[in-house]
Amino acid sequence: MGYSIMTINRVLKDYMKVEVFGKIYAAIMSIYFMLSGLNALFDIDAKLARIGLTANDLDGKVAFILIYCSLMIGIGIAIALIAYMSKSWVYSAVLATTIICSFIFFRLIGSFIVGEVTNVQLSFILVEVIEAGIGMFLLLKSKKQVGWRK
Repeated sequence: MGYSIMTINRVLKDYMKVEVFGKIYAAIMSIYFMLSGLNALFDIDAKLARIGLTANDLDGKVAFILIYCSLMIGIGIAIALIAYMSKSWVYSAVLATTIICSFIFFRLIGSFIVGEVTNVQLSFILVEVIEAGIGMFLLLKSKKQVGWRK
């Protein structure tokens, strides 16, 4: 039972670091998702060309806005709202990390289905692995500091 003051101070300092970096991560992920959606919304043709797609008519462009832009912006808003409403970065980080891991998984599945992993997909996967890795690291550190439900 006898924890020293130094041990308690170290644990509190580590906890505060995780809290600060967790909040920064959640904020960056929220902004990242919203900017990704807005960027595509403001220049639909450039985004479609960048990922190798075309919209045959205006309905195709509207469908792209619905599928990509609304989803990305909605995820960003959800991450921010969850952080605000729960007063914790943890739930937002779980959402962001889960979605990014899903992106990685389905990029790999899609590449397997078409029979090739392109350089574009590899670059996206690399960035997403870094994003998800940071999220998982912070979540695991948070779990050790606070203690999660068992």
